[in-house]
Amino acid sequence: MKEVYGIEKVHGEPIKSLLKRTNEKFIFIMDEWDSIFYKDFMQEKDKKAYLEFLKGLLKDQSYVELAYMTGVLPIAKYSSGSELNMFKEYNFMNDRIYEDYFGFDEEEIVELTKKYTKPSFETLKKWYDGYYKSNGSSLFNPRSVSSAITDGVCLNYWTETGPMDEIAEYIEHNVDAVREDIVKMVAGIPVEVELEGYGAEQLHLNSRDEILSAMVVFGFLSYHDGFLRIPNHELMEKFQRVLNRKSMGGIADIVNNSKNVLDATIAMDGEKVAQYIEEAHDREIPFLQYNNENSLSCVITLCYLYARNYYEVTREDKSGKGFVDYLFTPKKKGYPAIILELKYNKSAEEAIDQIKRKKYVDRVSNFDEILLVGINYSTEADNHKHHDCIIEKY
Repeated sequence: MKEVYGIEKVHGEPIKSLLKRTNEKFIFIMDEWDSIFYKDFMQEKDKKAYLEFLKGLLKDQSYVELAYMTGVLPIAKYSSGSELNMFKEYNFMNDRIYEDYFGFDEEEIVELTKKYTKPSFETLKKWYDGYYKSNGSSLFNPRSVSSAITDGVCLNYWTETGPMDEIAEYIEHNVDAVREDIVKMVAGIPVEVELEGYGAEQLHLNSRDEILSAMVVFGFLSYHDGFLRIPNHELMEKFQRVLNRKSMGGIADIVNNSKNVLDATIAMDGEKVAQYIEEAHDREIPFLQYNNENSLSCVITLCYLYARNYYEVTREDKSGKGFVDYLFTPKKKGYPAIILELKYNKSAEEAIDQIKRKKYVDRVSNFDEILLVGINYSTEADNHKHHDCIIEKY
C-alpha cells in the first residue's frame, strides 16, 4: 500500500502484513469524515490529497471488510472522479432502508417520557418533531431530544457554527431565489417543490433548488410528499432570525417594525395598526401584493413577527364553531390574549362579528384579558383606505 500520512501501519505493522498473518479483515468507521472540508486551512490541493488518501486506504484493499462513513454532504459532491465511487450512499432525503435510525420516532419518545418526566411528550413534539419517514410517520431530532431530557428543559440546541453559518451565507447571497419560500414557511405555508436529490457541487449553491436541497440535507427543513416545511419550533426560531437580516431588504424592514405593530395592537390603536400593515403592503415586494390569501397571511406574519417573543402564534386553529385566522396565546403573564380575523373586500366590523358569533374566545377563555382584532383589506375603487382595523377588549 502506498504510504500516506503513516496510516498504512497498525502498531508499527503494515496492514496488509497484519491481514496475512491473522487472516482478519478490518472494519473502518469514520464519523463526520467530511468535517475537515470546512476548515479554513483546507485548499483545493489539500482536499484532493485527502480524497486520494481515502482511496488508497479503502478502495480495492483486501483487508477492508466494511467501510462505514457519516458526513453532511454526499461523497460525489467532493469527488469529481472515481476516488470513492465504491460507496453506496443513503441520505435524509431519499432513504427507505435506514430511515428508522435517523432520529427518534414517537414510540421511542413516549417511552423516554415515562422514564424522564420533563419535558413532557407534547413539549418535545412541539420543539423537535417535524421530520418524516417515507410512510409519513414522525421523526424527532435525536440530539436535541437527548439534550432536552438531560437538562430537563426544551431549548434551542442547534449549533451556531458550521453548516448553519454556511446556509445563512447562501441565503444572503441568493435572497431573491429563496426569500419568498422562507417567508411562506415561517407563516406556516408549505412550499411545493420537486427535489430529486442534493444538487450542489462542492458547496457552491447558486439556484433555489440547490439551496433548498442543502437545507433539507442539513436538517433545517423537512421534505415529504413534495412539500417543504420548517419542521418544528426549534428551527422556526432560527428562520425567524434570518428574516431580519439586512440582506432580506424590505422584508427585514417590515420585521424590524413588528414591535411597533404589537405595541399598537396592545394599545388598541386600530388606526395605527392599519397604517403599519398598509405600509408593509405598499412595499415593492411582489409576493406580498395580496394576489391570494397566502400573501395576505405572509404580510400579517411579518408584521407580527416580534409578537412571537411573547406569544404562541397559531394560524387557522380550530376553535369554537370554525377556524380563527390567528390566535396569539401569551407565554407569560401581563400580556392579553389576541384573536385576529382577516377579511377581504368586506369590513373590519364583520371580522369582529365573526369572532364573537363563532365563539373563538372559547380557545383563550382562561385569560383575564382578550383582545379581538378585525382587519379588512379592500380593493374597491371608492375606498381610499386599503386596510381597516378595529380592536375591541372582550
